[in-house]
Amino acid sequence: MSNPKRQRKLIAGALVLIPGFLLMLSMVALPLPSTMEDVEIAYTEILPVDYDESVLKPLEKMAETKDYGQCTVRNAIFPAHPIEPCFSASYPGSGAKMTWLLIEAITGLQTHNDITFEGKQHAVTTKTHYPSKEGHLLDGHETVPRAIVVLRQPLNALPSYFNYLYEMENQLENHSTRAPIEAWIKWRDTYLQQELEAWRNFVDYWMQKYTPVNRLLASFEKLTDDVMGPAETTRVAEFLSRSEGVHTCPPELIPCVWHKVVKYKDSNSSGNEGRRLQVVDASDAERGPGLANFQIDPTKFALSDPTQPNSQRSGPEYIPPYTQEQFDSVKVILNGLIEKYSHEKSLVPILESYIDGVDKRKEELKMEGN
Repeated sequence: MSNPKRQRKLIAGALVLIPGFLLMLSMVALPLPSTMEDVEIAYTEILPVDYDESVLKPLEKMAETKDYGQCTVRNAIFPAHPIEPCFSASYPGSGAKMTWLLIEAITGLQTHNDITFEGKQHAVTTKTHYPSKEGHLLDGHETVPRAIVVLRQPLNALPSYFNYLYEMENQLENHSTRAPIEAWIKWRDTYLQQELEAWRNFVDYWMQKYTPVNRLLASFEKLTDDVMGPAETTRVAEFLSRSEGVHTCPPELIPCVWHKVVKYKDSNSSGNEGRRLQVVDASDAERGPGLANFQIDPTKFALSDPTQPNSQRSGPEYIPPYTQEQFDSVKVILNGLIEKYSHEKSLVPILESYIDGVDKRKEELKMEGN
């Protein structure tokens, strides 16, 4: 079972590197769920936790020293056994690539996306942007029992999504280029309201598709935060380990794995050889029978490599601007979702933090005289 007190113990155990500590310690005696009904009985929702000083201090020390321990990130392999499927959902511009690389790193298993999904159980998660126009409604989606949903502040998600559109329009490599500010402003003024409504519809869809037990809401901001990143990743690992056929890395290694994938530039340029990324190719035996035996084209399946987590854009540095009226439009969307899902303990704190972010940006714009 999962509860805030237990989660604090899990994180604390990971951070002090207690040998042999198991992420699912309290679940050892539980039968592995095989149906949606069984999942409801066996597990509870993995809620965000307000971490006390005993957990925050080691997290802060790690962030300050950038010493997250030593670990090896291996190439993700094709599983030799069926895996209970799980969606990894995010609105475009919300860290989908980072998320699937992190999932591959903590499970050692390959992911795939909603273009190649055919209802087959051969990946640890299936990435999707549905119901946005960048996503696809999948045949067999009703057979997927759970989902990880990553949310990002819309003030930042929408400009990131526009960068992707700019790259596609100009035939540039994905995740390579930041669009000029003039191009962003033109697109923003034309499509902002439409995209905000699409962002709201995305949240609505995933909140209604799964119960809290079968849905993990993760914050992009926490996943990328120097202090809270390892803790948020531990929540993801616990949720993934509930899927039949999935085993995650030991909790004491999660901070290091998180650092190598999410903060890969720090990890590869620190000068500390003990913390540098070690690429270890899996043997044929480790890779299992291979995709061909399952009538799957490997070129369509192997989408990423967690040992090479390069996903940052170059280009002009700027904070994507908004007008006061546009800030208000964002708040209307966020407040509407809070009112609709006021009982959702995982969602409301995320949305409230986004409103705080909007208010801060509004005040900064006001101080600039705009």
